[in-house]
Amino acid sequence: MTQRRFIQMTLLFLCGISLSACPTERFRHETYKCNSSSFDISEIILNNTDAGDDATIVGYGSEKKVEILSSSRTSIGMISGDVKITIARETGKVTVKRGNHYAVLSCSKSVFTM
Repeated sequence: MTQRRFIQMTLLFLCGISLSACPTERFRHETYKCNSSSFDISEIILNNTDAGDDATIVGYGSEKKVEILSSSRTSIGMISGDVKITIARETGKVTVKRGNHYAVLSCSKSVFTM
């Protein structure tokens, strides 16, 4: 009886380890709604947040893909033409710099994970 119990416990332990190795989120969608007409940014949509992935910037009447240049847990950086954009992921603040113009936008952040 003890050998059978040992085998059952070993199988249960191996199943637990294999399940814990699975990623907890398969899909992540971050959206930052900014409503900044001066910089033509209505919202910024991030499906993948690694450097080299694309972000979508939705303006007023336009939409463009922008490559993410830097990404960490706390911030994401990208450049769209002559506009440098930095997103503080924890606070939702978006810093926009175009030439000598500099603005910090208070954006509402929403995250959808699955």
